[in-house]
Amino acid sequence: MKIFGLYALTLLGVVGLASAQSDGKTKTLTSDELKQALDTKKNLFFLDVREPREIEENGSIKGYVNIPVGQLESRLAEVPKDKQIVTACAHGKRAGTAAAILTKNGYTVLGACGLMDWKEKGYPLVYPGKK
Repeated sequence: MKIFGLYALTLLGVVGLASAQSDGKTKTLTSDELKQALDTKKNLFFLDVREPREIEENGSIKGYVNIPVGQLESRLAEVPKDKQIVTACAHGKRAGTAAAILTKNGYTVLGACGLMDWKEKGYPLVYPGKK
């Protein structure tokens, strides 16, 4: 019974953490959905919310704008309100947090995604400082 109680408390903690970091309404985009959106949508703003070092090491999507999630609320003026926004990080957790912040502040968020799957599928990446 103690194990079940511990499991239930752990599960509740994880659910609470997830809901605190996401609005629950943001769509999680798969790599294929992201590729389709990038190929077809003209009014898209791609926001990478990882730290610059992570982008240097792992790459990002061509045309990305980098605002680390911890700086997003103080840098909202850099994000256009007239475009649909896709947020991205390595696995999607910080992207979900960023999407919730943006949604709360009146932005239109198309979805949140993690770029590790994108990279594993061999989709194109750009690396800052490399030509």
